[in-house]
Amino acid sequence: MNKPSDKPALVGPESAPAIDLDELLHPEEQSRFRRLCLETSSAELAELAGVVQLHVDQVRDVADHRADVETADRIASVLIKVLTGTKGFAPDERALLRGAVEYFLLTEDADGDLTDVLGFDDDVRVVNSVLDRIEQSEHRITFD
Repeated sequence: MNKPSDKPALVGPESAPAIDLDELLHPEEQSRFRRLCLETSSAELAELAGVVQLHVDQVRDVADHRADVETADRIASVLIKVLTGTKGFAPDERALLRGAVEYFLLTEDADGDLTDVLGFDDDVRVVNSVLDRIEQSEHRITFD
């Protein structure tokens, strides 16, 4: 399976498919996300479902009492569901989904995932934006 540095980004800042992150993420976050959008096969994405599950299990084990583990669980659940059904996705859609997964796997991103009550909010914004872009909006993470 590819690691974030294995292949050049299919979706770079200049060549990224239309995805509106400008109002959702700071420029540094946008840049980080776009670097994580790598050329990825459907099989590789399916393998990432296990990595996502392992990550959320680790989050539960090590998260600070302020961390929003419930949101991490919701993100993981959505990602796993989408990752297991990507056979018809175009290459740019798979790259965006890979970027969303890799962003979720980062514990030190815009907000400290393991130490901040809002730590996974940026992850939700990224995942929801990608879901919209890949026409999987029915899986959006919402808060009632």
